[in-house]
Amino acid sequence: MTFERFISFRYLLSKEHRALVSIITIISIIGVMLGVGALIVVISVMDGFDNELVGKMMGVFSHIEIWQGWQEEMTDYEQVIAKVSNVPGVVAAAPIITRQALLQPSTGIETQKVGVEFRGIDPERESHVTSFAKDVVAGTGLPGWREVVIGWKLSQRLGLTVGDDVYAITKLARTANGPVAKIARLKVVGVFKSGLYDVDSAFVYSNLATVRSIFLLGEGVDCVHVHVGDPYQVRQIKGRIARELGGHRTIRSWDELNRAFFNALRMEKLVMFIILMLIIVVAAFNIVGTLIMIVTQKTREIGVLKSMGANNTSVLKIFLFYGVTIGIVGTAVGVVLGLGLCGLLRLIRYDLPDAIYGIDTLPVLVEPLTVLIIVAASLAICILASLVPAWQASRLDPVEALRYE
Repeated sequence: MTFERFISFRYLLSKEHRALVSIITIISIIGVMLGVGALIVVISVMDGFDNELVGKMMGVFSHIEIWQGWQEEMTDYEQVIAKVSNVPGVVAAAPIITRQALLQPSTGIETQKVGVEFRGIDPERESHVTSFAKDVVAGTGLPGWREVVIGWKLSQRLGLTVGDDVYAITKLARTANGPVAKIARLKVVGVFKSGLYDVDSAFVYSNLATVRSIFLLGEGVDCVHVHVGDPYQVRQIKGRIARELGGHRTIRSWDELNRAFFNALRMEKLVMFIILMLIIVVAAFNIVGTLIMIVTQKTREIGVLKSMGANNTSVLKIFLFYGVTIGIVGTAVGVVLGLGLCGLLRLIRYDLPDAIYGIDTLPVLVEPLTVLIIVAASLAICILASLVPAWQASRLDPVEALRYE
């Protein structure tokens, strides 16, 4: 151990300090600790939200969607699927039809009606593109003719279970007596739970033939959606698909479909990081005050050290080590506190109102890189806070320091 560190630790652990200095030192350590701990917990929760929502959204909505054009029917979808399946990075592709309808548990004007999104799928191929088949919690995920699979929130809202009949209002037909609703009688054969509130409360799946029949559609589909091996390489794969299909198709990736949402998440995470970092900055000002008071108290000792041969750099290191030690202790305890709270949140599985947050439990994801960035930022702030008073101490003239002793 160098003599600079030895003296710095003696100053830090000395009982000769006035009570105010010791209190401010403790407050500085606690401030750094709380700032680091709060940052780790908040950022880990937000990373958990980000990871959970991205995973669920990509499981429900696929990675890439290929459209013929605005409100145009795609009739050559089998050829599109064949071409796309050969593109490097693509795992699977499947056709889909999307329409809006009203769903009710029984006939009658007074019966409760819920607006839903009808999805016509090829059940066999769909299982390789989205997680729909894996999300089925009751019945089957392979709807046949005039059969549907509905979200569990929707089933609770309408009081439906597997085997019940349900009625879908799909179109308004014009007649001589005015508009008449086209009502299709369907059978519930499965219930799924994706974990996303908006999906579980408003999505209905059936096969392509059923959706074409009840909505009076042709033989085409709305789009082809694609599952890729690496979702974070989706832009490169999208470019390969565009070159394979030509420029007359509209191709959208998962990050484009939900760009505003994910941008909002990133912005919220950045703002929370800055706000909570202010706790550490406040603690750093306490470090500045502590060091200035110690420099004032130790003026005579600094003069003695300099008269014995200590140079400016050595004196600067003594007080710099003092401030850095406060930062290291506060940061280390804060990391332990933050990781402990994250583990506790994982253990107790805090429930959330899924209608507000979209998911029903509080997700926590501790990223080692995030923790490392928080630790580095905390130590950097503490080092910068220690530099000014340490530099002030190193500039003391030994003659002036010892003049009145």
